[in-house]
Amino acid sequence: MNKILNKIEDAKHIEIVVESEKLFVGSALYTYILTLHKKVSLVCKSNDIEYKYSFLPWFDKIKRSDTPSADLSIKLEMSGEKLYDYFKQNSITINKKMATALYGALLDESEGFRNNKLGTLFFDTISSLIKYNADYKICQKFIVEFNSLALLRLKAIMLQEMKIENDAKSAIFFLSDEKLKRTGANLKDAQQVIKESFFLPYIERAILLNNDKENEVIMILNKEEKF
Repeated sequence: MNKILNKIEDAKHIEIVVESEKLFVGSALYTYILTLHKKVSLVCKSNDIEYKYSFLPWFDKIKRSDTPSADLSIKLEMSGEKLYDYFKQNSITINKKMATALYGALLDESEGFRNNKLGTLFFDTISSLIKYNADYKICQKFIVEFNSLALLRLKAIMLQEMKIENDAKSAIFFLSDEKLKRTGANLKDAQQVIKESFFLPYIERAILLNNDKENEVIMILNKEEKF
């Protein structure tokens, strides 16, 4: 990352390219480059950018195609925690917009702070971001509390069809292209639905099967690795 810092200092127009799940991190880096008074573009080519990203600083500036005029293109794949560490190690001032985007990244990556592998350093970072005036309330609303209508429709169907097997230790779910098309949902939404089965204390494994391919296994999640 230090090499990228040097390249940013030498460049006149920087292009940040991210997948949708890295938009929080991309927004933080975008804001930092703006503080250097440099021209910068944030590019995300994902077909469907989820509503939860819409509160982000500079959301309306996201481009859907490459920027030919940029003399530096950065394909950003790092986590929010790593970008925060990078800012701190290089004595980069974190303003409110950067702090909010980074807080959003950590909240999203930890699935609402439910990852049981989170340690003291992670929560120290969260505390620091709040001190930098991160708008943690708006992050909570958009990332944790809001769901899409498509997800709710798919959840209703999948939970109704759910089966409990293996001495009530396995939850079996079913998915098809028709269900996705009818609800407007996607595979990521389906994964979120099957994780909810772990709120039942006796469920140890969630299995998603494909109705279109003779109930071929799409994914298997175990309780200890659900987050």
